[in-house]
Amino acid sequence: MAGLLAAAMLRKKCNGVFESQKGLPNNHSAVLRFRSSVVADTLNIPFKKVMAIKSVEAWRNPIADAMAYSRKTNGTATMRSVLTASPEPQERFIAPPDLLRQMAELIGSPVEFGQDYPFWAFRDRPIISTIPMPMLMSILGYEFDPTDFNSRAGTNVIVSLEDCDAYCSLYVSDPTFPAARISITGNQLVAECYNGWKPVDEFKFAEQCAAKMGLHTSQISRVEVKQQKYAKILPMPEDKRRRFVMWASEEHGIYSLGRFATWRPGLLLDDVVNDVRVIQRLIENRSESYLHKMKG
Repeated sequence: MAGLLAAAMLRKKCNGVFESQKGLPNNHSAVLRFRSSVVADTLNIPFKKVMAIKSVEAWRNPIADAMAYSRKTNGTATMRSVLTASPEPQERFIAPPDLLRQMAELIGSPVEFGQDYPFWAFRDRPIISTIPMPMLMSILGYEFDPTDFNSRAGTNVIVSLEDCDAYCSLYVSDPTFPAARISITGNQLVAECYNGWKPVDEFKFAEQCAAKMGLHTSQISRVEVKQQKYAKILPMPEDKRRRFVMWASEEHGIYSLGRFATWRPGLLLDDVVNDVRVIQRLIENRSESYLHKMKG
């Protein structure tokens, strides 16, 4: 999504888009909500404005719930997003289901699929890379410690619902229940699970999740299970992260963009809009420092 967003924003200034997969991927099977309309406004693609609520299923006490949720999602006891859960409605923006296709249609040049990092063919031109940071480090021969990069794979159970139009999330701290977060976006329920867990009975698990959200079994029309390699990434040493981003841009003219390329766990696509504009200015004036302008 970050790469398509950059290409769509740059339009004719983008000379080419290269994707290693054989077709337009949709790697994000978890919940995708936007906190602002900046992506919609930038691309001139209508998003749906909704009011969403979040809640925590009580397990022991607020502190224990927060710690258990953190361990469940990333294996460490830290302060996580469960702390922001509130039944107070919050404004959110929902992208159309074909967002990737619409973004691809805005690009001035066609996407070339099945291309594995053709950096060396474009050394005379600046490159925007959304390749995960450890992979780019390896490609460029940059020395790094693999233990700095920690991530967790996830299993997303996606349930199509009938007679449902809601926007909400439930955080489940109980370590005995597989899902850490259950969300409803319109008529779709998504249960996000970790620790390599896979359902033995997909429909039965969907029923359990639906029940937690106050829904009835009869509303379930379809259940799908998708794996997500980078469901969660954990912070790495900030000085190392920043040093590489600067080195890649200054030494190779490669500008890292997006959550995985800059290894920023909390980065939202809303923030990437600003980063694309920063990169565009830096390409036009190479004397400026990417790190001084980039958010976070």
